[in-house]
Amino acid sequence: MSRGSILAIDDEQNIRHLIESEFSMEGLAVTTAGSGEEGLKLFDTEEFDVVLLDINLPKLNGVEVLKRLKQKSPDTEVIMITGYGDIKSAVDSIKQGARDYITKPFKLDEILALVKQAVKENRDHSKIKGEASEKGLEESLDYINCPSQAMRPAYALAKKVAATDITVLIQGETGTGKDVMAKQIHRQSKRNDGPFIILDCGLLTQNLAESELYGHRKGAFSGASERKLGLVEKSNNGTLFLDEIGNIDLELQKKFLRFLETRRFRRVGETQESQLDTRIILATNMNLQEALKKGDLREDLFYRMDVIQIYLPPLRERPEDIECLARHFLQEDTFEIGPKRISGDALKILTAYPWPGNLRELKSVINKAAILADSEIIMPQALPSHLALNKEVRCRPSRTLKDIEKEHILKVLEETGGNQSKASEILGINRKTLYKKIHTYKIFS
Repeated sequence: MSRGSILAIDDEQNIRHLIESEFSMEGLAVTTAGSGEEGLKLFDTEEFDVVLLDINLPKLNGVEVLKRLKQKSPDTEVIMITGYGDIKSAVDSIKQGARDYITKPFKLDEILALVKQAVKENRDHSKIKGEASEKGLEESLDYINCPSQAMRPAYALAKKVAATDITVLIQGETGTGKDVMAKQIHRQSKRNDGPFIILDCGLLTQNLAESELYGHRKGAFSGASERKLGLVEKSNNGTLFLDEIGNIDLELQKKFLRFLETRRFRRVGETQESQLDTRIILATNMNLQEALKKGDLREDLFYRMDVIQIYLPPLRERPEDIECLARHFLQEDTFEIGPKRISGDALKILTAYPWPGNLRELKSVINKAAILADSEIIMPQALPSHLALNKEVRCRPSRTLKDIEKEHILKVLEETGGNQSKASEILGINRKTLYKKIHTYKIFS
């Protein structure tokens, strides 16, 4: 891939044609697909730096396509394209691993800037990963100490356990930085010269999970054309980080329990066991007590995992950390263009927003704002519009959900000049539902 390679998946032919023609003029190689199924087939046969993915695809929707893309290639950057009424789906896609999202109608120069930055970071990431492959540790870390009292217990406990080899379970919502905390524990440990190996259990398919963990011998199953080292073996003398551990199926949990207890494993297709010296860090966003009650988690594995727990609170519970995190994310990446400071008004908007996607969503917003800002300072207009709307709503006391919905409908109708068809499309509801709400709220009375 000498040029930036882009896969654009959108069911609108004019969007595909626009992206292909304009991006090609910028030196980017563009392949297009009109459906999720077609895009996944192309993804299997070619390598891409970035995927532009429409959320509202027929049959197989964009969020489901995103999950499958990430299963095939976790490092590929994916930017979602969505309508204004699908902001929630866009935020959900960030939780599933999307880099960013942009709303229709988009400005071509904005999406082009986002894509170029994504291509650059994808190439830089691949280079760093290749240079660090022998040790398994990427050199660039996102770790930063923040001022909130809510995070103090997590920092203190992480520092204590880093000096030991005890198994650690990190709990928290998606996007709270569990992987970053795990890297920091490894970095501060006596194993910091060894490999740091990550396995996202949420991306494992059931039939590949055991092979990914333990490896296999040549000919162990159809397609096993050569001997493969599993991730547990690659982590020898270092740390194995198993993210979203709660997603491992029950049969594999039984085998994994033995590995946790003995650090012994057997490759698929072999009869002889091997011994490892590795430290285990686990992470999950699940309520393990609930999973235990439902039968999704083995009781013996639960008690083996329940040793030292580090809880990472969601960003909405520590708004005082938003400023330091935003400034950190702003300085973290090297932008070819973009500001280095955030205005006070923009910080107020960032602080007022509840961040359902946590740190991952915040980082996405900061990256985008840095590219789109017109000066060296990020102003409120460079932030996504739904952030500012959220601040307006929160600043008004004693307002019901009906008040908020009525105001939002009024705003969209004003923006569309009273065009109910266009307004219903932006709001993400059908025209009949919009008509009922207009009648209920007596908007035109």
